[in-house]
Amino acid sequence: MQQKRIISYREEQREQGPRDAPEWEIWIHIAAVNTTLGYRNIANQSYWYRASKKQQAKDMVARQVLLALGLSPSDIQ
Repeated sequence: MQQKRIISYREEQREQGPRDAPEWEIWIHIAAVNTTLGYRNIANQSYWYRASKKQQAKDMVARQVLLALGLSPSDIQ
């Protein structure tokens, strides 16, 4: 969505915990949203998720953002 200029955001990644069992915390900070396309304006909001696997944390925080924009759960793969 950022490539299509629908949303502008900054991503933060943090690894926490012991080396043998790290947890990943992914933050998405929304800077701007193109609301002319019908999406909710969630600018200046942040979303985060923590998981034992980095990709899982990224996928789940992305899902939170898409839901906040107004997409229906059935539209999210």
